[in-house]
Amino acid sequence: MGEPSGKRVCVIGAGVAGLVCAKVLRDDGFDVAIFEKESALGGVWIASRTYPGLRSNNPLKTYAFSDHSYPNGADIFPTAEQIRDYLESYVEKFRLLPLLRLDTEVIEVTRTDSGFDVSTRGKVLSETQPFDFVAVCNGVFSKPFIPEIEGRSRYKGGVLHSSQAVNPEIFQGKRITVVGAGKSAFDCASFAAEHARSCTLVYRAAHWMVPRYYFELFRIDWMGQTRFSEAFHRYYRLSRAESILHGIGQPFLHAWWRFMHWLMLRWLVDLPPEFVPDTRLPRGLENLGTGSDFYDLYRGGKITAKRGRIRGFNEAGIVLDNGDIVEADIVIFATGWNQAISFLSPELRSVVQTGDRFRLYRHILPPEEKRLGFVGYASSIICPLTSEVGAHWLSQNFRGELALPTAKAMKEEILQIERWAEEVMPARAQGYFIGAYAAHYIDDLLRDMGLRTKRTSNFLTEYFAPLWAERYATLSEERRARRNGTPTRHWYLSAELAAAALVVIAALWILFRG
Repeated sequence: MGEPSGKRVCVIGAGVAGLVCAKVLRDDGFDVAIFEKESALGGVWIASRTYPGLRSNNPLKTYAFSDHSYPNGADIFPTAEQIRDYLESYVEKFRLLPLLRLDTEVIEVTRTDSGFDVSTRGKVLSETQPFDFVAVCNGVFSKPFIPEIEGRSRYKGGVLHSSQAVNPEIFQGKRITVVGAGKSAFDCASFAAEHARSCTLVYRAAHWMVPRYYFELFRIDWMGQTRFSEAFHRYYRLSRAESILHGIGQPFLHAWWRFMHWLMLRWLVDLPPEFVPDTRLPRGLENLGTGSDFYDLYRGGKITAKRGRIRGFNEAGIVLDNGDIVEADIVIFATGWNQAISFLSPELRSVVQTGDRFRLYRHILPPEEKRLGFVGYASSIICPLTSEVGAHWLSQNFRGELALPTAKAMKEEILQIERWAEEVMPARAQGYFIGAYAAHYIDDLLRDMGLRTKRTSNFLTEYFAPLWAERYATLSEERRARRNGTPTRHWYLSAELAAAALVVIAALWILFRG
């Protein structure tokens, strides 16, 4: 297929996934328009959706695009404001602003004979335009979820989602109750503990939290975001070495996780007993969070915690299933998000979603609709990078340069991954979460595109160094070279080659020494 001159792509969303998808598509020759319903770019990181104290779970080199660095002076774990600045500088550097249409909501996408009709509603103009392709990049944090709880109409205080608790003044002098036990709940409770009259955390189950630095020395990306660490998690498809590790190596693997469980409890975080998760590692890692400041505040008496289910509201606050009443001026629900694709016509939704499950090949493509793609629906610990590689994969598909299995084969693989996800990540089985399996997922995409999976010069850095985004900075050039029939060469020292070299050196040393 030649250059896609004149082919139009609608990108829905101007967050992390939407911006990188638009850039990749534009650079591949498509005519791109980005529609964003908010008045600012950034998605979940925009100022109107970020609560005080929010910062990335990840160090900045693993929460970045491959071809754009944070400025000097940015925190190692960047704040929401620094991430907003980073995304704005990305737009400026790569001249994406002309593609962007803020305050413009996509209200309907319908299939046509040649592509799609996309209907939008803006402050000034509402219109319907034809597009050849559509890339859905509205993110997996698109619709705040607050559970329906009996008696809410009787409650005299305020009810907010954590993404709405953005004004520090709402905490001043108030009794704050935060519902949840994930990172956003801990962040909100920690901020409230320092600024509110009182703070109570209400939660049903505890989740694992890891420190940003292990033993105050080793940053989390060096310890938990490497190919080596990822090998200890069972992917749905295993390499030869992983088959051994997860096969006859099970006793070692079991001992490893018992050790990590003890290490987490006793040394890394020193969890209070009431915040020890009910599951043993590695179970429950799909809800893993980063940071342990909350526990210090809790031990210091600045936060009260109550574990139980909410039976309902009364006038003064919430009533738990054990009869306890938690009085509050404001209840903040840090209870996650629902994924919303209501703008897709019923016909399109039926090929994308069954119930609450997304049926997407490689978490990107509906098997029966190859002009419609989803970027950012492989939510992971390194979302910017998985989104960027996913954008390359989708663009190559839109260009007609991706060799895809049959629709039947794609559906069978989707079901295989669903069964695997239900077993290893039971809390995230909806079909848009890959968690700690980012390297494996990226490798799948690269193999599909015919690109190399080994991204450094030797096995030591490949497996034991963090999966920083900069490893993938040459993807565009590699794709272009492959398209032109001149694939780039890459020298790589494998473990097998290194071992063989050591054997030869040892043999020569013995020979000449003798």
